[in-house]
Amino acid sequence: MDRIKLSDNFYLDEFTRSQTAVRHGIDMSVIEGGLVYTHLRRLCKTILQPVRDELGPVHISSGYRPSKLNKLIGGSSNSAHCNGKAADITVSGYTPLQVAQWIDENLPNYDQVIHEFGQWVHVSISGPLREPRGSGLTAVKVPRRFGNPKTVYIPYILSIEDALKRA
Repeated sequence: MDRIKLSDNFYLDEFTRSQTAVRHGIDMSVIEGGLVYTHLRRLCKTILQPVRDELGPVHISSGYRPSKLNKLIGGSSNSAHCNGKAADITVSGYTPLQVAQWIDENLPNYDQVIHEFGQWVHVSISGPLREPRGSGLTAVKVPRRFGNPKTVYIPYILSIEDALKRA
């Protein structure tokens, strides 16, 4: 079966792989030419391909998530992953902080760039008729007196240490 190319270096199957979806029988199909497909192509062409061209190979750890999968993994109910507008990425040879900073400084068309827990970068595009917010954030886990730590989003792309000081 031929792979469906979204940009010079990205293919549809990179955005529709999920071990959790396989385990739970969740359909990850994307219709070529459909809305999710269109968003994924634009995400690749405007954000991911420029990152690849400048920094090198991009690993996608989470791409498209049908709402059933997103709910199962505890994703936000309004996650841009659900409509193909977001990906969580890492780039070999660069820290997530460096990748997030590069996107913020060099790509004006992003909606959100989030340096998440020092582990990966969440990047998203806006809808076709909406202006991108250009929102740079850092996500950290903040301990609570009781229960699990809480995820807090701090404005600006910061080191985890600096974000925790502001949390």
